[in-house]
Amino acid sequence: MHTDEYIEKNRKAWDEVTPVHTSHRTGEAQFYRDGSSTLDHVEKSLLPDLRAKKVAHLCCNCGQDTLSMVNLGATCVGFDFSNSAIEEAIRLSEDSGIKAEFVKANVLDIPDTFNGKFDLVYISRGVLVWIPDLRALMRSVARLLRKGGKLFLYDQHPFAHLFDADQSGDLVAKFDYFKKNPDEYKGLDYVGGTMYDASPNYQFMVRLSDIFEGIAESGMRLENFKEFNHSFFEQFPGMVKNEDGLFRFPEGSGKPAIPFTMVVTATKV
Repeated sequence: MHTDEYIEKNRKAWDEVTPVHTSHRTGEAQFYRDGSSTLDHVEKSLLPDLRAKKVAHLCCNCGQDTLSMVNLGATCVGFDFSNSAIEEAIRLSEDSGIKAEFVKANVLDIPDTFNGKFDLVYISRGVLVWIPDLRALMRSVARLLRKGGKLFLYDQHPFAHLFDADQSGDLVAKFDYFKKNPDEYKGLDYVGGTMYDASPNYQFMVRLSDIFEGIAESGMRLENFKEFNHSFFEQFPGMVKNEDGLFRFPEGSGKPAIPFTMVVTATKV
């Protein structure tokens, strides 16, 4: 299939699953109304001061992280290609009283009216596997940023996509880092873990070279690249949720020390 076809099929899959995810969530509006945030301690420690900053949140889904940044002082615009997700984000914003703008748009083709409007572009948690062209994503980021504006990217590390667990629970290298065609999956209910009659979705391998070269080619300068041994979820058997809400293998587990997540920051020059 052509890239546009994968994007449309993924859009359909996300439109289907959004009400499924929403059905499992309760008390969200009050959570944001109370000034709370879904951002973890890694993000809070590495993000710049968000007070009075204008932030573009790419692939914002239902707006939870968007509203969290508003609670930290930012003015935010969330972009997502899913009608259902944007509708839910708007509802959550209205119900919580936390104001943010939400725009339905393919993040590779955001309207030019937003060019140069933002101090920060934020991308986080499970976004990169859905993007068929990461260099194009970096070009989109650069268009949105003012001169001196920053990219903040916090997502799964590509190394974590290369492994699978065998029958004994040991990690084995299984997947091709240079694979260009996506893998097909069924079902997206990572919130409730339920099964439903799902349309297929397509996820792409993430390569560091596409991110770093995309940053350079789009007129940004790489500032920091940090790697972490925690995951956002129980990615492999034996991972344990720690007090900080992040998942790791316990000490002495015998599992290899590999990076599961990363933070990339860059500045538009």
